Amino acid sequence: MNEQEFFHFIDRSIAFQAEVGGNVSRLAPVPEVRFMVAFQSGLIALEHSTAVLQLIRSGLFASSFSLFRPQFESLVRGIWLLYAATDTAVENLAQPLSVESVSKANDVPMLTRMLDKLEKSEAPTAIVAQLQQYKEATWKSMNSYAHGGIHPMARTLSGYPAQLTYEAMRNSNAVTALTAQLMAILSGDPDNMVPVRTLHNDFIDCLPIAVS
Repeated sequence: MNEQEFFHFIDRSIAFQAEVGGNVSRLAPVPEVRFMVAFQSGLIALEHSTAVLQLIRSGLFASSFSLFRPQFESLVRGIWLLYAATDTAVENLAQPLSVESVSKANDVPMLTRMLDKLEKSEAPTAIVAQLQQYKEATWKSMNSYAHGGIHPMARTLSGYPAQLTYEAMRNSNAVTALTAQLMAILSGDPDNMVPVRTLHNDFIDCLPIAVS
């Protein structure tokens, strides 16, 4: 991948995120606590995706790559909250910050357990399968970047090739696309899935996986 192709991809990713943001800004969750808390988690995932792109544009690659894990985890948590979390877990995450609420929220399961719960839930099997595949392919490197491990240490010396950043950004865009799908589901209106499918078709060059 040459420099011109890379910057064209970045421009396309900016346009993609703008379309996602515009669609999500018109949505509101079903007025039930489970839907609202899951929607909040989706908003966090989208904020991370915006920060990823802004940091890459600024040449802050290690900081950008460190956000892939929380972006992914926020998406998984939103899907888990909708389909697999207990009512108690949902209520615990819906509380204002306090010493007590923080203590209760510590019981929220980690990523692997959330995915295990989702596999046994009524969550769409295609989405759960994509989440599992993404975790299996990227988990070790995401942890390394998030915790200042060998990956960012080595890349600080050798640099970040355009192809590596391109592939990582496509993965982040895929998480964004799945988040857009989650937000549409949380609105409770099936018609809100139409723009998501349009997004996938219009920006297929930005995405490595299919979003149904």
